[in-house]
Amino acid sequence: MATHRANKPESERRRRSRLAQLSSSALLLRGTLSLRKIKCGKESCHCKSGEPHLSLYLSQSNGGKPQQLYIPEEHEQSVRQAIKHYQELQQLVEELSQQQWRQLKELKTKKKKA
Repeated sequence: MATHRANKPESERRRRSRLAQLSSSALLLRGTLSLRKIKCGKESCHCKSGEPHLSLYLSQSNGGKPQQLYIPEEHEQSVRQAIKHYQELQQLVEELSQQQWRQLKELKTKKKKA
């Protein structure tokens, strides 16, 4: 099943190249972001009687236990990008797996015909 890189389809080479790029240089985070409305508890704050503060949290499950982490506003963009990279990495792995599945199936079919 191992073939030289040049013999692989262009789509597979592109996916593997992007996979290597993401896994070696990109920040990766698994999880989802959610906004929460929070009242801070300060007596003089507007949230005491009015609109609560909006806070961003990263949520993920580890070992079956949910965890949440507050994300400060200055880190929001980099966290969003890291989540996007993780999701792209997952998608690439899935696509490569499906391609390998099809190739194995084709080998089996060719072997039966021979």
